[in-house]
Amino acid sequence: MNPYDKVHELVRAIKDCREVREYLEIKDELYKDEKTKAMIKDFREKQVEVQSLLMQGKEAEQEKMEKLQSLYSILASNVKVKEFFDKEVAFDVMLSDIYKIIGESLKEILE
Repeated sequence: MNPYDKVHELVRAIKDCREVREYLEIKDELYKDEKTKAMIKDFREKQVEVQSLLMQGKEAEQEKMEKLQSLYSILASNVKVKEFFDKEVAFDVMLSDIYKIIGESLKEILE
């Protein structure tokens, strides 16, 4: 058994799963509107900036946190964007579960 072949098989399975298909469908729909696409990208940039600060043990400025929350509120007031975020979370949870399963299964090798 070739592990590389199995990884490619896993990737195909992930791409074909319901969570990914639904996420990509709504993403494609939303990204047709350039304004919505730009707002989502702006939100992501601000989100990464705040997360980066937190991961470094620094506190994010109150102003940045408020802007991020405000932008999220504006975006999430659109039902489709809220659904997009929800589907993105479902996809992230699935990937996290896969990483956890792999990590735990190989724990004895990695120790």
